[in-house]
Amino acid sequence: MVFTFPFCSPEVNSISGGPIYIGSQGHDVLVVTARHTESLKGSVSAPGSETIQGTEFFRPYSHAKDLTWRPQVCWLDVQKKVIEHNPHVVIGFGEPFYRLPLRISRYFNIPLVMFFEYLRPEKFSLPIRGSGKIKTVFPGFYRRCSRLFRRYLLKQCSAIMFSYYGDRPLIPALKAICQAVHYVPWCTEMRDVSSTVKRNRNVGIYIGSLTAFKNAAELVENIPIILEHTETEQFIVVGPGEFAPQVRQLSEKYKPKIKYIESLSRPEAMRLLRSTGYGYTPVTDSGLGFIGDCWGSETPLITSHRLDGFLRKDVDTLIADSAHELPHVINSLLVSDDLFECMQRGGKQRYESDHSAQAVGGKYLKILQKVIQLGSEA
Repeated sequence: MVFTFPFCSPEVNSISGGPIYIGSQGHDVLVVTARHTESLKGSVSAPGSETIQGTEFFRPYSHAKDLTWRPQVCWLDVQKKVIEHNPHVVIGFGEPFYRLPLRISRYFNIPLVMFFEYLRPEKFSLPIRGSGKIKTVFPGFYRRCSRLFRRYLLKQCSAIMFSYYGDRPLIPALKAICQAVHYVPWCTEMRDVSSTVKRNRNVGIYIGSLTAFKNAAELVENIPIILEHTETEQFIVVGPGEFAPQVRQLSEKYKPKIKYIESLSRPEAMRLLRSTGYGYTPVTDSGLGFIGDCWGSETPLITSHRLDGFLRKDVDTLIADSAHELPHVINSLLVSDDLFECMQRGGKQRYESDHSAQAVGGKYLKILQKVIQLGSEA
């Protein structure tokens, strides 16, 4: 099987754990991706070729943008490598990056499976430059175009997978376009992060983009509340985005109680996460990577939104229903050993059952094996 990503490396992307797990189980897995990209982790690169636990990573594209917008520039190299693997299915990750997996599917006459974060039209990305501006200025027009593109793309697929819990109600309607529609949680595999890192329970952290998409405006509003009304000694923010200047201003005002870091490698970020007492996020329907990382690192998670019922209140997450309630929720965690340990256990159990490489990779494998079986019977 062939997986395609704009950029993929276990040093950067936790979602790479799924294909790696499948390869570790003895299946022939090829990942076609790029050598370089810019992301939350900064400007990052990976080798042109490497094999990890049986999964081969092939990176003929210089930059993720090349694979996204101009997959033809390395098509002959991709074609040759795919012929060597003789796959029975191709998997593409993300709707804007559909061009390469669709081309592989058509050229080699093998089933196409696409993985999306969202299924709802307002979050389904159009594969055109400037789509973000169109969404902002003409939201109704954007939704109509997105709905048409979603229909076109789903009709090319033998199966689709998606990771946002709140879009599960859309499954029945979309099955009229593509019969196999599966919810699969986001993979947040924790690789080689020492559990012996010393933890300061009075330090909070947020890791993620500082964008409107991640509801960073609420983060900026709530950090002073956290610092002024809880026992938090320091709050760490990691991530770039349009709200970074406001965070920098807060860091100057509350120095040294706020620490701002624009970017970190994933291993460094996970070590830092393990050293803190809690993770806080204001996201409303995104940020699943940070949530899963908190659970996997046994760092208690605190949120101010329920994410369409995705979070299990007082089981794997402490949820503040308002900014007024947030200090009480944080302080209750910081003063109670029993509650702290309870949230650690609940988060770890959720990670292992839903978000680890074994859990997610196992779900991928069942879906892909069924697609291959149906393809061979056709």
